[in-house]
Amino acid sequence: MVTDVFSILLSLGMVVGPVLGYIDQYRIIKQTKTSEGFNSKACAILLFANILRIFFWLGRRFDTTLLLQSIVMIVTQLFLLEVVVRYRPAPTLMDDDDSSSSLAESVSILSEAAHPWQNAWQRRSEFWNWPSYLDYFNFLLAFTTVVSLLYVFMHQWASFVEIIGIVSLSVESTLPIPQCLSHFRHRSTQGFSRLVLATWFLGDTFKVFYYIFTGAPLQFIVCGCFQLSVDFVIVFQCIWFSSVVRKWLNDTPAYEIIE
Repeated sequence: MVTDVFSILLSLGMVVGPVLGYIDQYRIIKQTKTSEGFNSKACAILLFANILRIFFWLGRRFDTTLLLQSIVMIVTQLFLLEVVVRYRPAPTLMDDDDSSSSLAESVSILSEAAHPWQNAWQRRSEFWNWPSYLDYFNFLLAFTTVVSLLYVFMHQWASFVEIIGIVSLSVESTLPIPQCLSHFRHRSTQGFSRLVLATWFLGDTFKVFYYIFTGAPLQFIVCGCFQLSVDFVIVFQCIWFSSVVRKWLNDTPAYEIIE
């Protein structure tokens, strides 16, 4: 009886826990009316990874809790992505590599002789940086359709199912990386929900334990450990770029968010 209750609570924590931070991030963006400080590529990574994980589950049929976790996460990220796009700040010279990429694109337009692959590489910043929410939704719909067709025709091969699992978890393990790079680039963690960081750090620790406890496929354990290591870096960033440390170092952030 106690074991059953523990298993239920563990499963509930796995489903609900990871989305709590994103609900808080949604609140912060709505309150400040800017999504500056939160990297929208985190939404992309979670959406792609969880869509693929659903197909991995269909072919492997592991713990149902992880399937429910993916469904809840997809719904949460769709809502968060909408508010991120709605309150996206206008591009400035400080934005990631957008300004330099735009300059490179302008130069490439003047040079029609450029190789098509070179043009594609120079326009890479346009991916997941579209003007409307509908563009993101249509791309996700097309992505899901392509994966569905591949699954229908190739699911009978076990190696194909395993590849889906590896790709899904590899993509998910990169989740903290865009946010980590953004913090380094702007030398600031303003606008990033500390609850998101808490759910990443504590959630990934919990996930690794859960994967080991339930005997999840090896892909889950390896990718979970990698993700946890990046979480450690972001925790360090939040300390290093904090107002207390900045005051001690007499440093100023690359931008400030006025609430």
